[in-house]
Amino acid sequence: MKLLLDTRAVTFTCTRAPMQRVTFETGQPKIDKATGLPLWVVQVMALDQSGGDIISVAVPGEPKVSLGCPVSITGLVAVPWSQESRSGVAYRADAIEQTSAAEHAVAKSPAVRA
Repeated sequence: MKLLLDTRAVTFTCTRAPMQRVTFETGQPKIDKATGLPLWVVQVMALDQSGGDIISVAVPGEPKVSLGCPVSITGLVAVPWSQESRSGVAYRADAIEQTSAAEHAVAKSPAVRA
């Protein structure tokens, strides 16, 4: 199950340069099944009026974002997973783009919690 996240009241800042996802066994790039593009991971700080968290977001195609810069995330989904005795949440998005500082201002509306 994928859960679409409402990010209207959240600002994001790139906290690590994008890294290409690779398969553990072969070291080959992982490919997004829907687009055929290589998958990349961007670590971002998500900040709303209640505080911040660091999350890693997978995105198809190489995002043109820089460390420390504000970014916008389109189509962010949370994907709960469970494997053997481990579980967690993976984040995926349709796109991640660098934005201006003016667009980065914290929104005034409250965040929707899942």
